[in-house]
Amino acid sequence: MKRITITLLSVLLSFSATFAGGIVTNTNLSAAWVRTLVRDASTDIDAAFYNPAGLTQLEDGFYVQLSSQTIFQTRTITNDYSGLNNSEYLGDTFVPSFPTIYLGYKKGKFAVSGAVIAIGGGGSAEFKTGLPSFEKGIADLVPALASSGVTAYSADIYFKGSSAYLGFQLNVSYQVADWLSLGVGGRYVTIMNSSV
Repeated sequence: MKRITITLLSVLLSFSATFAGGIVTNTNLSAAWVRTLVRDASTDIDAAFYNPAGLTQLEDGFYVQLSSQTIFQTRTITNDYSGLNNSEYLGDTFVPSFPTIYLGYKKGKFAVSGAVIAIGGGGSAEFKTGLPSFEKGIADLVPALASSGVTAYSADIYFKGSSAYLGFQLNVSYQVADWLSLGVGGRYVTIMNSSV
């Protein structure tokens, strides 16, 4: 009976982990993540996001962590649509501050935690020659107008977009035994998008 219970519990945990994440889950929500690349089993204060049940392993007390990262990134979009003038579109991303705030209070077997985090987006991208999807409609005019002598096209396209999904999270955790803690939480997400 014990083996069946453990197997069933393992299957349920694996099933729930399979559907965790999605569009409102960004893995890089802790400066510590940059050093370790995985925080799923964290028992530090950033467990408020990654592993709320793990906060029951902290010493009793109040915890606060404020961190920020600066992000530089080049995005290259390639396409194989034969009608376009370009096969690569380069974009630059710059995020001067990508902040995270984690709060927690642990007393006995209980822990309460919260976070204010950028769940998704968190910056802007600038494509000085636009994107393939913007240019495709113009490129499709060339073969349509070939009988009129049109053999090429020229386009001056620019795109700059920003996106930020700000998340507010609250969790409650309880240590059932030395080897088992449970946590439950909720997250509210606000979305801000813009483009030029």
